Amino acid sequence: MTESRDAVEYSHRDGVVWLGLPPPPSNVLTRELRAALLTAFDRALAEPGARAVVIHGRGKSFPTVTDAEEVVRQNAAPPLAELCSRIETAPLPVVMALHGHVLGGGLELALAGHYRVALASARVGLPVVRLGLLPSAGATQRLPRMIGAKGALDMMLSGALYAIDAPPARGLVDAVAESDLLGATGAFVRKLLAEDKGPRQSAELRRGFADAPAYQQEVARCRERVAAQPELAPREIVAAVEAALLLPFEAGLAFEADAFETCAGSEQSKALRAAQAAERRALRFGLPAGTELPELRRIAVLGGGPLAAQLVYAALNAGLAVNWGTRDPARLRIGVPQVNEMFRQSVAHGVIDEDTARDRMGGLRVGDSTDMTGDSDMILHAAPGQGDVPAPGDVVRAVAFTGRVEGLGLRFAQPVYAMRLVEVIAGPSATPAQLAAALSLARALGKVPVKVTSEGDSLASRLMGACQRAADALVDAGQDPYAIDRALRDWGWQRPPFQFRDRIGLDKLAQRSRAEGARNWSALLLAQGRGGRAQGRGVYDWQTEPGHPRPDPALRPLLEAERPSAEPMTPDAIRKLMLGAMANEGARMLASGMAARPSDIDLAAIMALDLPRWRGGPMHLAGVIGLLTLRRAMEAFEHPDRAFWTPEPVFAELIKNGRNFDDLNG
Repeated sequence: MTESRDAVEYSHRDGVVWLGLPPPPSNVLTRELRAALLTAFDRALAEPGARAVVIHGRGKSFPTVTDAEEVVRQNAAPPLAELCSRIETAPLPVVMALHGHVLGGGLELALAGHYRVALASARVGLPVVRLGLLPSAGATQRLPRMIGAKGALDMMLSGALYAIDAPPARGLVDAVAESDLLGATGAFVRKLLAEDKGPRQSAELRRGFADAPAYQQEVARCRERVAAQPELAPREIVAAVEAALLLPFEAGLAFEADAFETCAGSEQSKALRAAQAAERRALRFGLPAGTELPELRRIAVLGGGPLAAQLVYAALNAGLAVNWGTRDPARLRIGVPQVNEMFRQSVAHGVIDEDTARDRMGGLRVGDSTDMTGDSDMILHAAPGQGDVPAPGDVVRAVAFTGRVEGLGLRFAQPVYAMRLVEVIAGPSATPAQLAAALSLARALGKVPVKVTSEGDSLASRLMGACQRAADALVDAGQDPYAIDRALRDWGWQRPPFQFRDRIGLDKLAQRSRAEGARNWSALLLAQGRGGRAQGRGVYDWQTEPGHPRPDPALRPLLEAERPSAEPMTPDAIRKLMLGAMANEGARMLASGMAARPSDIDLAAIMALDLPRWRGGPMHLAGVIGLLTLRRAMEAFEHPDRAFWTPEPVFAELIKNGRNFDDLNG
């Protein structure tokens, strides 16, 4: 007898009730699905002749919970923790059949079962630490009981995926099947019943506590490690795992619930959840309904240099074939070994194996630019001077280097192989077909695409330009560049403005115009032979300890000779002005239509400028700090560049209506 009711497929045969949960994308453990499962489970327990219950997922995966807002809503009635408790205390043995990606709340549900059977290909994980949270349905208490402190802390602190057929995840399951999961589960249940084995509650397991001193040593080691990190959730996870050993199970669950509420209410978690929502929002992309994405198998990269090499490596590593063309063969003689070295480093770090690296390099063809475009599905211009290379008229071209864009541009956060952001520049004549190709490429490369409407400017370059302009203005006002950097670095930004400009070199910033009465301090330093890290000196001294910036005592007299002295600002005042300037620039980009939504600007700040994800981008932070507070700080800052420091009208509008930039994301 099999029937489907309220999304849960119900079947009773040979004394076993099978509860099949819906396939993706309907397999998220929402409030509705939790209620349906609870109803079906209660029915199964009351089923005449039932001796065991199996819970499994239909389709490609077991149920999961990874979406930020669904994770927070796990506590809505019926809460996931209550569902897990009902399953764990059931009078009949409950077997979980696991396949696909068993993540977050899905894994917590699985841990509440009495036994687990999994496909060898299954992967498990508890990624909520990346949302500034810890598990809330008992995983911090059940997981250590099964696999000890080390395995549990590794899984929860990393948030990574783990293969079910290898340690530490192998300790979570009773049997691993190579194929036919339901068949293997049926055989497991028959053996279980034949041996008259009843429920085995996870709360009663003690194998993870077998070596209590080693358990406590692992907790102490991790506590010391996370104490140096600014994030709250890792510290709460360590404390909850310690509580698993020290407290009765029910008290440990209460400890976990309290820690979850603390984390969920923190600004850190709100920022991390906003960042996840921003990534998902960016994927909407705004293409016309019905637009089909082209299949990309081979792309052409035209031009030599570091950007081209990074693009070639990123594409090959994603499984695309690449035609690399230049008009200067010497560029390829330098570039191909660079790509080989990138693969060698990936092998050395265990990211891929040698056979995979060899296969991926096998997808590379090189030659003159004119010979590389004919069989490509898309062309990336990685350097100037390649625009006249002939190609079939229907092949989409994208300009990947800085400069004016008429049609389609791509601005990859650097380094391309490591950073996940690509800004898709929709120039004045961009077509839906071009944007569809860009979105297809972004997905193939595993990038987060942010659509930008401009003639070449990117969100990241505009934000960094505003940051540097604001930093110069603070120096105009008598502030110490090292104090400005320190205020932002201590706050969590590891690429503060003056250290950043030294790393990229002062020459480009020295060309930027400033308002009358404002100074371009990069131009002044460059004239003194201080060009940045490459020259050994810029704002910082890079010579004394190569690669490590040190404040240079010679800088202060140089600055004091060019400006009046002033009382030092507090770090908080510096941060408000710097972040306010970036949010104000973001408001300008919204007003002009360059950015579609505030969260896109935040993504650029986090993923290209390395603003700490747990703080959030400038538009989100404007709401955290307070729009009125930022507006007053900018209005009160006496500086001749008033056009830059005058708050955009949207500040007053949002303040008047009690809203912030997050409310504009839609």
